Amino acid sequence: MSETHTVDVLIVGTGAAGLTAAVTARKAGLDVLLVEKTDKFGGTTAYSGGVLWVPGSRHSAGVQAATGRSDSIEAARRYLLEECGNYIERDRVEAYLATAPEMVDFLEAETHVKFYGMDYPDYHSESAYASSVRSIGTVDFTARDLGPEIRNLRNQLPQTLFLGLAVGSGVEMIQFMRAGRSIKAMAFVIGKMLRHFGQVVRYGEGQQVVRGRALVARLTRTLLDLDTPMWRNAPVQRLLADDAGVTGAVVRTVQGEIAVTARRGVVLAAGGFPHDPARRAATFPASVAISDHRTPACSGNSGDGTRMAEDVGAAFNDKVANAAAWMPCSVIPGRGGENGVWPHLVDRQKPGFISVLKNGRRYTDESAAYHDMVPAMIAACEQAGYGEASAWLIGDARGVKRWGIGAVRPFPVPHGQHLRSGYLLKAASLRDLAQTAGIDADALEATVSRFNAHARNGTDPDFNRGGRAYDLYQGEAGHAPNPCLGPLENGPFHAVKIYASEIGTYAGLKTDVSARVLDKDGAPVRGLYAVGNDQASVFAGSYPGAGATLGPAMTFGYIAGRHLAART
Repeated sequence: MSETHTVDVLIVGTGAAGLTAAVTARKAGLDVLLVEKTDKFGGTTAYSGGVLWVPGSRHSAGVQAATGRSDSIEAARRYLLEECGNYIERDRVEAYLATAPEMVDFLEAETHVKFYGMDYPDYHSESAYASSVRSIGTVDFTARDLGPEIRNLRNQLPQTLFLGLAVGSGVEMIQFMRAGRSIKAMAFVIGKMLRHFGQVVRYGEGQQVVRGRALVARLTRTLLDLDTPMWRNAPVQRLLADDAGVTGAVVRTVQGEIAVTARRGVVLAAGGFPHDPARRAATFPASVAISDHRTPACSGNSGDGTRMAEDVGAAFNDKVANAAAWMPCSVIPGRGGENGVWPHLVDRQKPGFISVLKNGRRYTDESAAYHDMVPAMIAACEQAGYGEASAWLIGDARGVKRWGIGAVRPFPVPHGQHLRSGYLLKAASLRDLAQTAGIDADALEATVSRFNAHARNGTDPDFNRGGRAYDLYQGEAGHAPNPCLGPLENGPFHAVKIYASEIGTYAGLKTDVSARVLDKDGAPVRGLYAVGNDQASVFAGSYPGAGATLGPAMTFGYIAGRHLAART
């Protein structure tokens, strides 16, 4: 080793989970070091919406009071019992329900983190125990308040930016989508862009930091105030352990390898294994674990934490309903890594869109939550004997003009580049589109004919699209008789190929209620903790609502930091 270094706590990874653990431990007076393997901090959190699913928070109570919605911890508990099914770890669920609101209060009282309440339906809104007040969002942040470190904060996925501008809240998103057909919305967008470019001229960059980046920036500002060091370009090579447990880790830096001793413990927050082909092959369905699989998850999340923990005796838990938090994505030609992957969060739920397999048949409710749409795609493709879990998203002229499709922006933004690259297919008729895409043309025409007949009446007897509160929330406000449904009847028709992908992994290290990593006998590995996607999903592979990855990540980060502070 070129040198040694000693701290109380070593945290591996700089997403929201690791940052929350660091803030909690540092506020308790511990000496903390964060290490990040890449040149940017923030992990996949920086790509995210910055939303947390937290039943019982004070913000949820505020939304309840404002809207008259009902909720309770008991209702959330019953909802999670339905969601988690046979894989539930009841003690961890109880720890989450009890601690998540406390985590929110702690961060807002002790750090720069600020949240706001959201009126947003749970993903399985048909449940008697679902609610629409459990998700909370992160308040925007001003870039210059982070000082020079803003240059090292991971940016949002560049393909999701508009002329370099990150769109913030859902209200802003709607204005951008409507700009091509509303003078008021266009004025909003022009004003937003002018302010953005004015900031670029004055400060060298835009100043509005939004969503997941705002969450990372707020946590990091707190750590900077507390003089907490963060090493970037510093991957951990292996954990150090003796007969008593984990004592630290070897970190590779530009100066050489450094042996870091962690007197109280090591926290693994390295982001799970979305970029680990071997682990994906062992845990994912075969139709997803293909060699050219693409994901919008941070490229640094390659399973390091899991492998190192297993080397010191940790147990891996794949007893979850889903090995990953699924997301339908398309791949933009010519763009590498996660920078060329588009998460389909807006288009497919709107009137004028359907999704079909290459056999020309629909396979699910296109307005369902992304975590539900992908398993339906996987099952349908496997049943049809396809080696790859993929489908086509198809939209008519009205739908694409109003909402875009994938990386294709709504009118008036031109989309010629996407036609030339082959990302977007376009044809005057459905039959011509099918022949270009390799879809069964007769089946597609029959599918659309049946869909249109019912969509005009606002119904979907095949998959009940638009029959749930969540579906309706995602639809086009004011569109009648059903905000989610509209016939595909006006050409030209468009298609984008979508794939089964994920925004993070759910299988992971087995942990207890204190976020301590467990060995194969169920005993804690002394001095070793796992949070975020390095930890097996507390929701057992389900996705109860918006923010169901960040909520547990930060809650168990808080739990880990608090437990470390209590250790001697």
